[in-house]
Amino acid sequence: MTITIGDVQAAVHAMSAKLYDGHAHDLVGFSIRGGSHPYIEVHDGVIHMVVMERGVESQQRTTTEDLDEALHWIALYATSSLAIRWELDQRDRWPADRDSRIGWNAKQVELLRLLDARWAEEFRAGIPVQCPGVRLEDVDAHPLTYTAEARDAEESLLARYWRKLRTKLREPY
Repeated sequence: MTITIGDVQAAVHAMSAKLYDGHAHDLVGFSIRGGSHPYIEVHDGVIHMVVMERGVESQQRTTTEDLDEALHWIALYATSSLAIRWELDQRDRWPADRDSRIGWNAKQVELLRLLDARWAEEFRAGIPVQCPGVRLEDVDAHPLTYTAEARDAEESLLARYWRKLRTKLREPY
């Protein structure tokens, strides 16, 4: 059986439902998006992950005939974006000198575990190489259950942003 773009899209939607409480999303594009966003092309059963910037491929095209391998690439891309956004939202909970890579790596491992435990462990094992200075003990110990709802019980989101803005405005230029 030859893989089609529809096969990839269906698999991506099934994978995204695990990350988005049952809702299907395109975790990557299925046509040129621009702005360095990856998209998927399928030609004669071969899957290509392409990143275009201003009409030029900005990264080397990644190619496979294995749907699982392509889903792994997509999972790494999508969970990285989600984990970084999560960490940014949580950042004010930690001391200013704390390495933010600890939080986003911990969250990415957690998100990958939702998709495939093998992918999560492979990613986790590579953290010391990809992020020199980040210890696996710190990543494993990082709390992941703190949510916007819990934070809002302490202080509303708007109040928190106003507090940050007031602090910024008081700082000398």
